[in-house]
Amino acid sequence: MAFKRIGLSSWSSGKKSTFDFSKIVNWLFHNKIDVILDETFSNVSGPFTTVPKEEIAKETDLLIVFGGDGSILRAVHELSNEGPLILGVNTGHLGFLADIPIFELLPALERILLKDEYVVESRMRLSTLICKGSKKEKIHDALNDLVLTAGPVSHMIETEISVNGNQMGNFRSDGLIIATPTGSTAYSLSAGGPLIIPDMDVMIINLICPHTLSNRPIVVSADSEIEVGYSYREGQFKENALLSLDGFPGIELESGSKIRIIKSSHGIKMVRPKGANFFNTLRDKLNWETDPRKNSQR
Repeated sequence: MAFKRIGLSSWSSGKKSTFDFSKIVNWLFHNKIDVILDETFSNVSGPFTTVPKEEIAKETDLLIVFGGDGSILRAVHELSNEGPLILGVNTGHLGFLADIPIFELLPALERILLKDEYVVESRMRLSTLICKGSKKEKIHDALNDLVLTAGPVSHMIETEISVNGNQMGNFRSDGLIIATPTGSTAYSLSAGGPLIIPDMDVMIINLICPHTLSNRPIVVSADSEIEVGYSYREGQFKENALLSLDGFPGIELESGSKIRIIKSSHGIKMVRPKGANFFNTLRDKLNWETDPRKNSQR
């Protein structure tokens, strides 16, 4: 497909990065590609349209996001359900969503925009409903994960988890992560969760530092409905728990509340150069190509 208009979004990188973004803009203009920039590129000069970052997704069919995975999560949060395709460019450190190094961007753009050498990956999101009595609150979809913790006071919380109406158990832990395959490389990975191929249709249930060592992460079908009940027992701290999606500011969850999580009907689509794959990213980001024998001290 031919992209009609390209958007560049950085959230912060346009102002902080030492990279000369004018090279990218000039390359796009030279190749007669229509481009608009968000307001964080105010230090880049040229004959282009600048719009607020919250609106750029509405004006483009391919959005190039500079930064790290957090930048892409913030961009996705602003997208409509019919948002543009996304290309992530890494200007920071470790990045699984923003996996194209910025110094490789121009060759990548040539392959994607001029030669149509790219693939489109679908990434699922989580749809979350908070229920308390007759009150129900739908909150924004999550690309990475849903995280339930005790909030500002560090103590264990108690959750009751069921999958498709089948009780999984009652658990005491420092928190709970429900993650997508995309989110398997984020907080869930740090909490001992498995790595999941991004195009798999599954969800991860991962307790954070569970009180019982036999508790382990479990992977369920994305067609499942996960229900998580939160409550505190007599003698426990009576603070509300904190529910956070994709690292955004948390929502207080009262005792007796239930969270229902299903696969969202609105995923996102990401563009990657043809030939790129998840295992290449893992080898690069996690240093799996390093031979430990070469680094051993004798």
